[in-house]
Amino acid sequence: MFREPMSVVAARQQPRRRSGRRLLIILLAVVVVVSGALFWLNQVAQAAIDASAVLTVYEPVTQIQPAGAATFSNADTGALVRPGDSIQTDSQGRASLVLPDGSITRLATNTQIKLDSAHFAKDGNLQDARWLQKIGRTLTHVQHLVSGATFQVAGQSAVASVRGTTFEVLIGADGSMTVKLFDGILYFHGKNDVTLTSGQQATADPQGNISAPIPIQPDPQDPFGPELLASNAVASDTTPGTEQDFVGAPLHDGEQQKFTYSYAGGPLLKAVLGYPAGSMKVTIKAPDGTQYDQSGASPIVNPVKNAPAGLYTILVNGVKGLGTGGQEPFLAVASVEACVSADLDLNGAVHRGYSAQDLQGAVQVAGLSNLKLTLVGSSTAGAIVTGTGTYNGISWAGTIVLVSHGGVLMVIAIGATVFGIHVPATEILQQIGAAARQDPSVINPGFIVDRLFTCNSILMIDGHHA
Repeated sequence: MFREPMSVVAARQQPRRRSGRRLLIILLAVVVVVSGALFWLNQVAQAAIDASAVLTVYEPVTQIQPAGAATFSNADTGALVRPGDSIQTDSQGRASLVLPDGSITRLATNTQIKLDSAHFAKDGNLQDARWLQKIGRTLTHVQHLVSGATFQVAGQSAVASVRGTTFEVLIGADGSMTVKLFDGILYFHGKNDVTLTSGQQATADPQGNISAPIPIQPDPQDPFGPELLASNAVASDTTPGTEQDFVGAPLHDGEQQKFTYSYAGGPLLKAVLGYPAGSMKVTIKAPDGTQYDQSGASPIVNPVKNAPAGLYTILVNGVKGLGTGGQEPFLAVASVEACVSADLDLNGAVHRGYSAQDLQGAVQVAGLSNLKLTLVGSSTAGAIVTGTGTYNGISWAGTIVLVSHGGVLMVIAIGATVFGIHVPATEILQQIGAAARQDPSVINPGFIVDRLFTCNSILMIDGHHA
């Protein structure tokens, strides 16, 4: 019979700490008050709300060119990429871009991509996203989209369109576009249309003529093969939303790289290391001092069962056969977390779990009645919070999205209605900023946020203390 480690049992018996929860409750209360207070606004046509992507820089140099800017400048992890912004990596740079629904696009070296457009639907889900890829390689995993939503990657002469799948796009120097589909169905549009199924690829020439589908061909220049294997392996038997990925610089024989992962304790933490060739070793150092080693050929799976709470150090060592140029390691780490209310702060690791009832019961606002808050479904990144109620006799409804970026939280107002009249999202954000006396896009919960996701309608926030 499985028995939880005493450290986890003891943690669950500790008194709950309110400091981490208080700020979220205040923000939700502000949204409630603002929604009720804006009833005097005239009806305004509700424009589509832009969605931004959050940048993670694995290896420099990655640069950003904001919409309207003439040049690129160096970018850091946590930067927001808004519609119209472009991102590029240099000959060593590696990065990823995550949209609020958890759809992730990974950039290889020498790649340039632009977020052409991205919008929220009125319910807070992603309605559409379109990337323009100028050059280089990307690997995109699209979360299953709601009915009517679209996700596209466009090249010079063709467009790849999906609704929930994993695919790679390579744009050559001549403008040709090769698409590899690893899962699901993809529609490839150019001068002719081709439908790809799992395990197929096709190429559009610079004029948009698309070849017939063929099986995915081996490509020694493709960096994403080891990444796919590692990411798929770490996702097995772990909680969606807990995965964090790390890409290191090319590793040589005898060299070592170090990464960290915060975990508030539980039945399983798993690290999986993927790399192109040679031999590497992955070592997990648990907070209690226990060390777990695994080595061999890629991918290396290293699980820690009954994992204690705290900050984990993960070491990647080059063993042999990595060549003069080295091999690039891809480390994926994930864990098992119960989708329940939680308030844990142990050995430097922080874990918060909020149900709608937790938040709803804590909101105390004079004049407020009939409050109902809902955390919508599951998402590997972000949380959709909807609310209805009555404020001083005035009925209202509203939706916000919470996401993390750069170790902090951001509130995105999708919109509200009062007496059925639309309240512009910009007005809500201005009111939130004035009432909270801080920028709603930079909310510090008192610790560094590593992951924010929704699990069976529970808002989950994992992080660590500096």
